[in-house]
Amino acid sequence: MRLLSSLLLILLISSCELYGKIGTDDTNIEGALPVLLRGEWVFTQAGSAVPAERYIIDESNIQYGNNDGTDNTSYKGDIRFVSNFSATSGVIIIEYTEKPWYALYNDKQFFAIYYRDLKTDRVQLANAINLSDDSAPDTETLEEAVKKFTRFSMGAFINWGIVQHQIRVRQ
Repeated sequence: MRLLSSLLLILLISSCELYGKIGTDDTNIEGALPVLLRGEWVFTQAGSAVPAERYIIDESNIQYGNNDGTDNTSYKGDIRFVSNFSATSGVIIIEYTEKPWYALYNDKQFFAIYYRDLKTDRVQLANAINLSDDSAPDTETLEEAVKKFTRFSMGAFINWGIVQHQIRVRQ
């Protein structure tokens, strides 16, 4: 019994070191973009042949587009920081290389995309938005973004109840 308890404790400590801190510490720990997250992911509404959303992710860039007929919310960005909250969830902070229309006239360059439920064929990806007023939560510096977009602040930016799974269409 004592051996089993010791093994469980070692496993717990190893998991903490691998996936980040446990508890109330709200500090992002820098990690690497999961290889499994690389690829093209789409969400297609029932009855439509055209994807409503598309994320294209490689080792250093993210491209997002939607099919609302305007292309106004599309953006591209270089990945500047990744924090993996677990093996299947985390946040990716980008620096815009092409801004969406609503961010064209401000000096804020950094933005976050949260992900969770990462599997080989599907994932939930969500652009951060201030849920209190539907505004963009972009920041001027990477340091601000790393402090702002954390595991514990996620609820201010993402309503997972309405986020659909994106399906992998290519790696």
